[in-house]
Amino acid sequence: MKSVSFIAIFFTAFNTQAQLNPFLGIVPLDACDFSDTCAYVVIPNSSTNIWVRGESQKSILTSTGGVMITDSVNSYPNEKNAAFEIHWPSWNQYPLSLIMSFHHSMNSDSLLDGGIIEVSRDYGATWTNVIDDQTNMLFLSNELYNSTDTLYTGEKGFSGTFTDRYTELEWVWVFPIKDLPTDTMYYRFRFISDTIDTNKEGWMISDISFSFADLGSGIEELTLFDFSIAPNPSNGHVQINCSSEVEKAILRDLSGNIVQTEMLENIKVLNYSGLSKGNYFLQLQTSNQRLSQVKHVIID
Repeated sequence: MKSVSFIAIFFTAFNTQAQLNPFLGIVPLDACDFSDTCAYVVIPNSSTNIWVRGESQKSILTSTGGVMITDSVNSYPNEKNAAFEIHWPSWNQYPLSLIMSFHHSMNSDSLLDGGIIEVSRDYGATWTNVIDDQTNMLFLSNELYNSTDTLYTGEKGFSGTFTDRYTELEWVWVFPIKDLPTDTMYYRFRFISDTIDTNKEGWMISDISFSFADLGSGIEELTLFDFSIAPNPSNGHVQINCSSEVEKAILRDLSGNIVQTEMLENIKVLNYSGLSKGNYFLQLQTSNQRLSQVKHVIID
């Protein structure tokens, strides 16, 4: 794979426009519509957390499928600070650009109660509001809150009432690269409320997607090729179907650690029956180092 065009990165670093720039195109990687459990979605203290995965039964925050929502039935309580996290395995991403996008709706007290998006590159030890995240990188966005959109704590965030807003967040690492991207990006969607209960519905997230921007080295070389697997879940024997000439299959755990690497040649069935039951990520690689999209593998 060729190196990224320095001109593209230089232009990005000094472009004052805050909106996401697609450059030569957006390459999709993965998506979660919450109709089923996503391996990288974490709800801390799930027994007491108001965030749940399911279908909304509310009047303003309506859904026809799975969503993440601050209680699917009741209004949000007062004096609440609750979050869910996404631990995204960025080791398989194009290293200089990463985009997270999602649809969301909200019904809250404007400029008082609302939602904040935060990012961590030290596995959740420290968190930064995405709008303030400028450590050796350029942060771009579409349909994000701004510096005047503050909540009752003074933190910047979403508030008020809106439906089906589409927000995109992009991080572009710029030269000189001092801090390499982490192997796992942590994102946190945090909802807070003040002491007054006004019986409003809260915050609903749907259809989270991950992708990267082609920064200029050629769409053909950057595009990750696709493949299919079956069955999934499986008992450990996974059949692959791919039109590309694949050299090896790389299986990783949820932390990005390589669990097993298998040279394929003419093999079309992978044997993972000796591994522990759970969730894994599978990626294929060709002899000229081209990488496939990443597939979520479940071993029962």
